[in-house]
Amino acid sequence: MTIRRRRSINYIGEITKAVETGTGVEFCVEGSAASITVCTPEIVRVNVTPGHTEIEPAISWSVVMDMPEKAEFDFGENEDGWIIDTGALNIEICRDPFRVKAKDKSGRVLCEDAKWGGVGSRGSRVCCDKIIHDNEHFYGFGEKAFTIDRRGKKMVMWNTDAANHQWDSDPLYIAIPFFIGLHDDTAYGIFFDNSWKPFFDMGGISKQYYTFGAEGGPVNYYIIAGPRVKDVIERYTALTGRGSIPPLWSLGYHQSRWSYKNEKKVKQIADKMREHNIPCDVIHLDIHYMKGYRVFTWNPRRFSDPAAMTENLAKDGFRIVTIIDPGVKIDTDYDMYREGIENDFFCKERGGRLFTGIVWPGETHFPDFVRDDVRDWWAGHVERFMNVSGNAGIWNDMNEPSVNIKPHLRRIKTDDIYHEEKGRRVPHLKLRNLYAQHEAMATHDGMLRARPGERPFILTRSGFAGIQRYAAAWTGDNTSSWAHLRLSIPMLCGLGMSGVSFAGADIGGFAGNCTPELFARWIQLGVFYPFCRTHTMMLSRAQQPWSFGRRVLRIAREHIRLRYRLLPYIYNAFHENSLTGIPVMRSMALEFDDDDKCLSMDDQFMFGPDLMIAPVMERGARSRSVYLPRCNWFDFYTGVKYTGGTDVQGEAPLDRIPVYVRAGSIIPMAPVVQCTDNYRADPLLLHVYPGNDTKLSLYEDDGISYPAGNAYILTDFAFDESGSGMKLTGKTRSGGESGKEMIATRKNITVFFYSSDKYPKKISHNGRALHEAWLEDLPGEEPFHGWLWDRGKKILAVGFNNNNEDFTIDIEF
Repeated sequence: MTIRRRRSINYIGEITKAVETGTGVEFCVEGSAASITVCTPEIVRVNVTPGHTEIEPAISWSVVMDMPEKAEFDFGENEDGWIIDTGALNIEICRDPFRVKAKDKSGRVLCEDAKWGGVGSRGSRVCCDKIIHDNEHFYGFGEKAFTIDRRGKKMVMWNTDAANHQWDSDPLYIAIPFFIGLHDDTAYGIFFDNSWKPFFDMGGISKQYYTFGAEGGPVNYYIIAGPRVKDVIERYTALTGRGSIPPLWSLGYHQSRWSYKNEKKVKQIADKMREHNIPCDVIHLDIHYMKGYRVFTWNPRRFSDPAAMTENLAKDGFRIVTIIDPGVKIDTDYDMYREGIENDFFCKERGGRLFTGIVWPGETHFPDFVRDDVRDWWAGHVERFMNVSGNAGIWNDMNEPSVNIKPHLRRIKTDDIYHEEKGRRVPHLKLRNLYAQHEAMATHDGMLRARPGERPFILTRSGFAGIQRYAAAWTGDNTSSWAHLRLSIPMLCGLGMSGVSFAGADIGGFAGNCTPELFARWIQLGVFYPFCRTHTMMLSRAQQPWSFGRRVLRIAREHIRLRYRLLPYIYNAFHENSLTGIPVMRSMALEFDDDDKCLSMDDQFMFGPDLMIAPVMERGARSRSVYLPRCNWFDFYTGVKYTGGTDVQGEAPLDRIPVYVRAGSIIPMAPVVQCTDNYRADPLLLHVYPGNDTKLSLYEDDGISYPAGNAYILTDFAFDESGSGMKLTGKTRSGGESGKEMIATRKNITVFFYSSDKYPKKISHNGRALHEAWLEDLPGEEPFHGWLWDRGKKILAVGFNNNNEDFTIDIEF
């Protein structure tokens, strides 16, 4: 098939010179310059400046990987051009016109520039065209309101206050110019490190090629090798950074509304949670807690003594997270405003006049967060605010930034705002996508100053590549509708595939009035979001768990309690994320990228490595079709075993969301608590689902210390079975002196073996026989010593006192 060259784009032409350096190759191209840098054997950077004969040093706020001073690669020339061989990637550079083709070490083509030339420009706008493979799928791109496979979509990366967004709305709040391509059972990634309003056309104009580019700056991108999707994500997050394990309390249930307007209402919410026996750790305060919407203030009539309030709530296990917007009210009696004016901290227009916008407090100025001194100033106010107020976290909102311009303030485009980046005056067009990132950096710094040694919790609405290093995210102002319930899955899975794992959507929907059935289905889904928060707007129906009647209250309570039981599993998944970048909430394409049926699936997902969630997303539905990928699975509720590679009908009465467990997994759980302050995995409840290579490495620490990983315990559990018996072993090791002390905290373990269809002859713990317990039912969350077999459920329960020592459980049949 003939593909026509795009008109009105000037593509760079012939390479006239190639010079090998210690880390790659620099090219002179007719009127332009290009370089290819070997970052690692699996990551190669391509940097092209159309129309400029020198490569300008680029400032990256996303890339944190240490680059080598010298790289290992082979470089050679042939008839068509040059070849760079890194050992994992083979980069072919065509002489005329300049084009790049990337192959893996087996010779499979990952990506290649279009035949007419790869890199072009028109004015300040730059672009890169690459060929689309026939069976190619595209994932990632940050926060997008599309299906999980983004082939055929045209997208703009421009952080936007996208209230009332719907399916296919674009752009949204979080722009991440990174994607994963998957074709012929091989994955690769491209990270376009350019913040100048990037754009992507993944086959929307032509099905034969895709294009990415920006309104300015160079064509500066990284090619990342697979071959698996997980490999790409792991390498991308090594490049742009990974988040620390969140504080344990932030993984509990969050309750929020715009707004709980005074201390009395906050206390009522807290009391009701405990009265209804609903686990909850956090209450969020929206803008009405402030004095006239001035940031870092409290309204004294509504909250007379914030420190006393947070202290009293903490006694019952609640923490407060307060919203902070970036806009500073223009008010000469306001210290933030005076300090900003005196130190010249605010953004300016092209002519040097201070930029003025309209947000909640009225006329406001906006801090120029890209400047080190401005971030230091903001961090100081974060520190003082937290020390005075006692709040546990900060919620950064309106930070795209969201700005309204009133006519009497002159009509000015935000494009006409200027910033000072590393001493240079740069337009908002370059730094808008990074505005929230820099605010998060300042907030993170301030929180560490206020609570040194404690992990910060920051929630952001906006961000760019690398935001995962500083903050959790939520998907902004969604709607109480079945469409948005369904949309939350590809949105969050897409964020996860873009490096942002700690994310969630407003449970119940932000705008509009949620119905009882919709809330029941949404809370069932929401407890499996990495970030679990119910939130809604003012004048809408209340969305506390008890707001929809007794039946929905019972459903909400049981599912929130399930999340708290799963805290060991959730925390372990976040530990994996901190080490590898693999997200907690995983698209089916991420986990099963070799299964064609999973590659475009976005109505079910994996929560952590072993739990598959299949939400009900249609009104009135009481069952749904569920695809089980090619391995064995267990029903989470009944323990019934299924063979994969087929569809099953998942029963879903209103009080149940279909959940399946992958065979070969060990799911750690703990007794339910009302808040994480009372969390203690004693007994540790291990649910063993036999399969190939059944094992678990369980990470545990104190849940708060920063940085995480200085003191911990890591227990390796391994299960094996033969025709005559089964064996489970546990080996514990610790990190740091505090980790050794933690080993002594757990006394008991209860293990549930599924698909156990034989009556045991003998069960022993470290060589000592355990006795059969005479109970009417399987043990629950209390310590249990002995064993019990349930013939009907095919579940064998074994409980023992362990004191976190290494152990072996032998079961003979």
